[in-house]
Amino acid sequence: MELNVKKMMTEMGGAFAVTWLIFGVTLKTDAGLPGDATGMGLAGIMGVVGLTVAWMAFKGADILPQITWMKQMSSTDNLSDTDAWMNTGITLAMQIVGGIVAYVLLSQMHDSIFGYADAAALHSAMGTDFWGTTAWEFNMGATLGLIAAGAVLGQVMAVDSRWAMPVAIVMMTSIVNFESATQMASVLMNEAGDTVNVALPWLLDGVFLGAGTLLGNIINENIPGEEE
Repeated sequence: MELNVKKMMTEMGGAFAVTWLIFGVTLKTDAGLPGDATGMGLAGIMGVVGLTVAWMAFKGADILPQITWMKQMSSTDNLSDTDAWMNTGITLAMQIVGGIVAYVLLSQMHDSIFGYADAAALHSAMGTDFWGTTAWEFNMGATLGLIAAGAVLGQVMAVDSRWAMPVAIVMMTSIVNFESATQMASVLMNEAGDTVNVALPWLLDGVFLGAGTLLGNIINENIPGEEE
């Protein structure tokens, strides 16, 4: 398999831009508590515009791992294609690298960031769950929700519109964690020892979404069309 360096750099650039401008970081107040966020966020019209611009600027990049998984698992042919799986692995890795580069830049731009260790300590003191320290557990309802989301997003992905997928993603933020790659970047940078807690949902959520996309495509292909 020949490496596509341009695709790798485009993927890293797209993930960098989204992490920097949309997800951002949380700043620390004088009291040591979480304050303002630097990113525009993924909710509402700004999230739609941000993702649309990112996909226009970094044409050909998936940027989000969920898109990568849905593309890979959208057909049965891809499931047996070794080169496709290798390209998927490289794409997922470059998304994390882009997130790491963005966090390095953000750490230089802002003096006081409410980082991973701060958030973990705060949640521990409050007795609440934190995504980095909470072990992944199978949840049937959440899994079915991801499969259903994958089926819907898979059909949206087939629509020839630059706005359709960003709108659908913003609508799905309560079901799908689209920040999983940036969370992987964060936990790797902090060497917190919680990598497995973050890696499992990053990996399995993508698989469930991809399975939903495949299922949706199979159903769509087997629905009888109108008779001519």
